[in-house]
Amino acid sequence: MSARVLALSLATLLAVACGGPSGARPSAAPTTSPTFQKIVGAAATEGALSLQWTAGTQDNPDELRRQSDGFNKTYSLNVKVTFTPGPPVTDVIAKVIQAVQANKPSPTDVVIGDETQILALAKANALESVLWTTWAPNIRDPRLTTPGGTAVQVQTRLPGLTYSTRLTGDAIPHSLADLLRPGLRGRVMSSPEGTVLEHLGSPELWGPGRTLDYVRQLSGQIGAFAGCGDEARLADGGLDVFAYDCGANHAAQLVKKGVPVGWAIPTDAAFVGYLYMGVPKTAPHPNTAKLWINYLLGRQAQDVMFEFEAADLHLLPGSHTFTDVDRYTKQGVKFFELTVEFAQVQENRGIRSIRPEIQSILARAVSLR
Repeated sequence: MSARVLALSLATLLAVACGGPSGARPSAAPTTSPTFQKIVGAAATEGALSLQWTAGTQDNPDELRRQSDGFNKTYSLNVKVTFTPGPPVTDVIAKVIQAVQANKPSPTDVVIGDETQILALAKANALESVLWTTWAPNIRDPRLTTPGGTAVQVQTRLPGLTYSTRLTGDAIPHSLADLLRPGLRGRVMSSPEGTVLEHLGSPELWGPGRTLDYVRQLSGQIGAFAGCGDEARLADGGLDVFAYDCGANHAAQLVKKGVPVGWAIPTDAAFVGYLYMGVPKTAPHPNTAKLWINYLLGRQAQDVMFEFEAADLHLLPGSHTFTDVDRYTKQGVKFFELTVEFAQVQENRGIRSIRPEIQSILARAVSLR
């Protein structure tokens, strides 16, 4: 994808944010289409859906029950949906790739991941290519699918700054520059992967040189590494900010539980990304998996997703997350869209090569603490 296409992607995102997701909708694929009916029939024969991914994402028992019940009712099925908490996402991705390459059953019928994780699966030729828009009633907008139909966007994620409410007033960080304040030295936690920081290296954003300079400065502020689900550590008193975090919705869920944290968008480097779902080539129940992904893009399932996860897909009509994107956009925040296509462009440019250096800089800093 060229820089111009990237700019158009961003322009499209902002147009959606300014105009709302309730405008003209693509015509719905008829549920009487032969392909759709064939998939429903095959799903009935399969009778099961096995899910496995890292704990903390779409794994609430009540959410899974609600989604399973809705799925079965919508398609007149009696599918048994089971979820098994998996290892870290990189390990799950590796296991899926290994299974496909060995022509053995995948450990999960559906994979879930961000742009870089889905790209890794696609490069390994581990995902089934599906013509979603030709048969799936809820996936008519081609923006929702990756090139080749290997995955579908199911949820918007807004990586940002989760902070302890011990920080008040001007002490609350609202930008990456704010993280360099003397008062936050040793009190910032970050991911050891450096994935989002890596994206800053795009020529459309900071470029590699400025990004690495910033990471070197930030390294002096890092007190610990953290991952998704570790935001609650901010309540312990030893750390004040998680940057980049795993999304605004993670912070919102903690707030609902009474954890004293807040959230801010970094105005100097705001991203909007997505969680994608795809079907491994050796999925034990591939038709049920495809139908499940289609179901999750429907309004009923998206509302359940937002109820439990405080996030849905902002590109869909009726989205709740759209309100956040729209509000920040009207405040002048310029979002940069993270997609699988963007990750591929980064890799083609060689931008991916700065990730090991980012990881090394951060690891050295943490090891000295």
